[in-house]
Amino acid sequence: MFRSCCYCGEFVSPPPSRRVLVLPARLAGAGKTYIASRVIDSFLSAPTPEKLAYFYCNRAEENRRNPESILNTLIQQLVQTESEDTKLLKPVIEIYEEREKKGQQSSRLTLTESQELLVQLTDIYPQTTICIDALDEVDHRIRIQLLESLKHVMEKSKNLAKIFATTRMDTDILLQFEMFPRIELQPDDNVGDINQFVETNIQSAIKGKRLLHGIVPSDLEAEICDALCERSKGM
Repeated sequence: MFRSCCYCGEFVSPPPSRRVLVLPARLAGAGKTYIASRVIDSFLSAPTPEKLAYFYCNRAEENRRNPESILNTLIQQLVQTESEDTKLLKPVIEIYEEREKKGQQSSRLTLTESQELLVQLTDIYPQTTICIDALDEVDHRIRIQLLESLKHVMEKSKNLAKIFATTRMDTDILLQFEMFPRIELQPDDNVGDINQFVETNIQSAIKGKRLLHGIVPSDLEAEICDALCERSKGM
């Protein structure tokens, strides 16, 4: 995926019309979360002024499937600065002061406030990348709120704001981002890595005499590897 023309050309250095890259997968186990973590790590380790905010969705946890919680977490990451002189960014101070006047400073940001604050924060940095893993894990009854908020941020930001997301092939998600490029993941995409993993570990087990006391004919070794790789189905 990292060598993909779509990823390298249209997401890492995108033209204005290519600010979103979606990685859909038809089946579980296609490696969505692994790729998301690799993409996030690549941005965190890159010596660039690009600001990164990321989130791993999970339908089993309330605060990881709720659009408001997800947006608030993205905001918390974007307001963090490395400068000791700048503890809080101006947009955060302004919204706090506005809410203080209304006596609402202790209440959570509304969805609208969150998306507008995200736009203001992305305007501070030359480039901002938002990575979200497993969009399909967001509560399907209200995830349109998150999808529309992400599109709003991308479209309204004065500076370059990019969105990288992984998801299953859910129609509502794909329709929201149908005009943007996507790389469809298949379980077979990682079959080479799995085969290598199996072969390396079988050889290690034989060498360490943990498999059949180390007495394994080459044809049996090959048969064991083939059986394990076949049953993995790329997962």
